[in-house]
Amino acid sequence: MTLSDTKPPLDAADRDRVWARDNQRCLALVASAAAARLDARPDDAEEPARAAELLAAEVREATGRQTGLDRLCGLFALTAFERDVLIAVAAPELGLPAAKGPVTFARALAGLSDPHWSALLPDAPLRGWRLLDVPAQLPPAESGGLSQLPLAVDERILHALLGADTMDDRLAGRGRLVSSVCRLAPGQGAVVASLAALVRPAPGTEGCLLTGEDRLTRRQAVVDAAERIGLTVLVVDGDDLPDSAPATDTLARLLAREAGLGLRLLLVEGTAVSLARCLRLLTAGVPLGVPTVLSADEAPAGSDLPVLRLPAATASERRVLFAGALREARLEDDAAELADRHPLTPAGIALAVRRSGRLADGRGTAGAATDGPETDGPGTKGPGTKGPGTKGPGTKGPRTEGPGAERCGPDPVAGGPAPTCSGGDLPRADRPDGSAVSAVCRAIAERPLHGLATVRRPIAGLGELVLPDQATRSLRALLAHVRRRRRVHGEWGYGERDRGLAVTALFAGPSGTGKTTAAEAVAHELGFDVVAADLSQVVSKYIGETEKHLARLFEAAENGSVLLFDEGDALFAKRTQVRDSRDRYANLEVSYLLQRLETYRGIAILTTNTREAIDPAFVRRMRFVVTFPFPDAEQRTRLWAGAFPVGVPTEGLDPVRLAQLAVSGGTIAQLAMHAAFLAADEGQPVGMRHVLDAARIECDKLERPLAAHETRGWLPS
Repeated sequence: MTLSDTKPPLDAADRDRVWARDNQRCLALVASAAAARLDARPDDAEEPARAAELLAAEVREATGRQTGLDRLCGLFALTAFERDVLIAVAAPELGLPAAKGPVTFARALAGLSDPHWSALLPDAPLRGWRLLDVPAQLPPAESGGLSQLPLAVDERILHALLGADTMDDRLAGRGRLVSSVCRLAPGQGAVVASLAALVRPAPGTEGCLLTGEDRLTRRQAVVDAAERIGLTVLVVDGDDLPDSAPATDTLARLLAREAGLGLRLLLVEGTAVSLARCLRLLTAGVPLGVPTVLSADEAPAGSDLPVLRLPAATASERRVLFAGALREARLEDDAAELADRHPLTPAGIALAVRRSGRLADGRGTAGAATDGPETDGPGTKGPGTKGPGTKGPGTKGPRTEGPGAERCGPDPVAGGPAPTCSGGDLPRADRPDGSAVSAVCRAIAERPLHGLATVRRPIAGLGELVLPDQATRSLRALLAHVRRRRRVHGEWGYGERDRGLAVTALFAGPSGTGKTTAAEAVAHELGFDVVAADLSQVVSKYIGETEKHLARLFEAAENGSVLLFDEGDALFAKRTQVRDSRDRYANLEVSYLLQRLETYRGIAILTTNTREAIDPAFVRRMRFVVTFPFPDAEQRTRLWAGAFPVGVPTEGLDPVRLAQLAVSGGTIAQLAMHAAFLAADEGQPVGMRHVLDAARIECDKLERPLAAHETRGWLPS
């Protein structure tokens, strides 16, 4: 007769109480049998040993769970002898019947049933998985060798025997439990199903590589896959792994042991510099059947593990995700407009809307809008999700990271601090798009750009430019191409094409004719930021590094920004005949750019003073080529009329006469500032005399003569 024959079915709370009680009884019976054998009382061991077997079977039937000891034996493939050694060493710590005196391997070999010397080997389960600790060996005269050393049980194993859900404190700062971050796009569900099938716990389970999207979205895919197979997720940052192979192997064993004990899936998040160390962790859990996933931007070379790629969310899926996140945050905004402006990942969408909701609730401070960790408190659960860290009977579960506990959006590839939207850059609703959500989305998209580009928030609109009609007409057409992408790409079907969807433009003309200002005005009209590539950081002398930097730029700028290559002749120059290896690799960079422009889906603008230096293949791929000519007298008059800010005191300035000076718009702005400083130094309003002095200084700088007809009538005769 068993417990199930005499008692009604138990609810969850009763099952936990019954398991805790009977698990303790079973441990006491096994410990009593082991102690009797060690103390040379073998006859006293038979009855408790049989009772323990019967009780363990009843516990499994009544609660659906193995006892703590049986689970350890199954996980680590312990023999009966190794099991008895383990419980005999643990008995004093757990207050169970214990043998007299310290337990040593020599004593165990002499007294316990079915002894075997292989249990002492360093790679056997007791020592290899650190179930038992062997102290530093004493001098032979005192100890008699390895078999005479007193044994101690590992603390984490004590907790596992009692069913406590905790974490090994040696993994503090190395591994952590994570819960739901966001909702995935429907199209990503197939990869989640495949991932769950690949990593289902089983002896000899191999690891899996997961690429695509950003780090937090990949993490969410792993969390969803783990939930399907009844596991929680233990995540390790590859950059935190030790450099030395022995230290990495030791850590790998501890992590694999922890994953096996806690029914966890081990997720290793690698970067380009840590992939080699991360691969060591993938093999450590194979003997235990621990499912392991390596998350990386790209699969490492030379690995034969299965690779799954998480597809990017489509435009329609992003609209659904934005709509759901806005609804949960109780924010009113145009989900379709946000999805088109900011093609973020699912994790980026969730974080942007969550932060915006906090700001809207009046709880957002400068710290709440930064790129640092943002949590709802340890162990919190995301909306509609079940987080890991369930508590065992009478124990406190480990902490988990709640939603938003990590950085998300386009994931940084290289280290270094990320731009923030804190302090003076808090999201503002007075931007052209009128949305604080958009401001947070832009801040998230900026993060991968640190060191490769500067992000500018333009203030001048298209109406403030002084340009010929043909240039203005082209710029307005460019704006139409961006604003109507949803209709043309989505409703009319052009978005189904994989190539040629970028809005690209080449701005060519002499220096100072307004090319950069026009690019910023385009961004202002669209409510976007300008991501200005820093060519000194993008271009590298190391082979392949320039292409990697460009890939980061293009990927990040697709998320609602205007990518600007100002004076980009160095990158987009004509390919040359190959005479040496330097020519070959320079041509490779140009070829990469040509390929990337074909698949780019954002907005890119290239400015140059010398159009003839640009490779013709780039010109063909540009949707717009806008020429910025030297301004004529009428245009210079309009430029001078708006050269001084409203707050500048002026007296007697004549824009028509000032326009006699044949200089570009950029030079006019310089002259106006020079004149303002000269007037301020004299304590007078800006007049024609100050502009004349500024013109003389500028001409001296340019080594250009100042003709008399250019300044005729500027001063009284």
